[in-house]
Amino acid sequence: MLLLSFTVRNHNSIRDEVTVDFARPSLRTLRPRDDDWAAATYPLAGVFGGNATGKSAVLDAIRYAFAAIGHSATTWQAAKGMRRAPFLLDGDARASSSTYELDFVHDGRRHRYGFEVDAEGIKREWLRDVPSSRWRTLLDRDRDDDVLTFHPSLRRIEVTKRELVLSRALLLPDSPLHAVAHDLTSSFDYVLVKDSHREARLTNIADSLAEGAITFCDLEALLQVADIGVVKVDIEETKIPEHIRRALRRWVRDVQGGDDAAPAEAGDADDDREEQDELDDDQLAQVVRHLVFTHRGTAEERPAFSIHDESDGTIAWLSIAVPALEALRGGGLLVVDEIDASLHPHLLDVLLGAFADPTVNTEQAQLVFTSHESYLLSPLSEVSLEPEQVWFTDKSWDGVTELSCLADFPKHPDANVAKRYLTGRYGGTPRLSPSSLAVLVRPEAG
Repeated sequence: MLLLSFTVRNHNSIRDEVTVDFARPSLRTLRPRDDDWAAATYPLAGVFGGNATGKSAVLDAIRYAFAAIGHSATTWQAAKGMRRAPFLLDGDARASSSTYELDFVHDGRRHRYGFEVDAEGIKREWLRDVPSSRWRTLLDRDRDDDVLTFHPSLRRIEVTKRELVLSRALLLPDSPLHAVAHDLTSSFDYVLVKDSHREARLTNIADSLAEGAITFCDLEALLQVADIGVVKVDIEETKIPEHIRRALRRWVRDVQGGDDAAPAEAGDADDDREEQDELDDDQLAQVVRHLVFTHRGTAEERPAFSIHDESDGTIAWLSIAVPALEALRGGGLLVVDEIDASLHPHLLDVLLGAFADPTVNTEQAQLVFTSHESYLLSPLSEVSLEPEQVWFTDKSWDGVTELSCLADFPKHPDANVAKRYLTGRYGGTPRLSPSSLAVLVRPEAG
């Protein structure tokens, strides 16, 4: 899957429609004349802006669109209402629908898929492709007109009011739409900077190592790239006590719910009621595998450190570098929020440079990220971002996120983009009030 553009309206701080475009200006027709989609798209897009201007909202909207395809027909059905995140600071927007659209390439063919959701569920859904020289409609759904039509080549798929057709097709391997849905969901990954997400990511890394999805050599090489000083990585496994296993089984049954949930094993119910309140954080930590690191040193017996002993920089690098490696090996879209958090600018160069280099990025993987780091816009950075790859978020006085592209501003061939960004020439910089802080420190000076 190659992403050409993403459009969203009414999501979190985004009230009005905005679009992030991955297509190069050279793509002026529905398809490249030589069908070289890789040459027609950018591998990188960076979103820059001040705190609370909506950078994360743009990425969260992308995450929501892919999550809806992956889960609206399954886990989302257990919710009482439609999962969504409309703009809340405007009564009209809060009550209105939200729209998401992906323009992408699947199996060498351009597709456009979108849907509109409100509190009731799916209001509209559409899928089109370009088999030759014009758009062809594969799916058209409109709740208001009670319409759900498919192209004659496709078999009808029945859905509930809160599930997407493409999400249902993901569960139907014999459906022609299954390949599109599977390509989208399997080609997407999302990395958050939050500590809770990093812990989950590191747990997944440990599980992947144990299962053979990635190797210790892969992980050790990534750590050597960052010159962190780790020479060996191991997994420490702790035997899970029986009463914790029973509690986990009970938790799985509660999550699954309904009449189809697996029956309890004999004696589990009474034991669980007695022990469910006894599971403290230390016990639950034993459920997961832990990464253990051996650092280089002069001692013959080098001490091994757990992940909790490692620096924020090590954790940040691993939580980003491993999914980046997987994307570069298999292709797809990687979304990283606050990519510069706890990472040295030169590590950012290494990471972004891998995606920008076609000899490394042979599977046409794409990366969209948010950052505060003006270094990436300066001549000091080894990765040169074209104006069409640089996006800025700003927030209006009524709390609405506005998105602009560097290519929309007058071009200054010799201008220092980083300096102009920091001085607010492109927006996306915070409106600071240092005098307010001074008054807080010394109230008598106010």
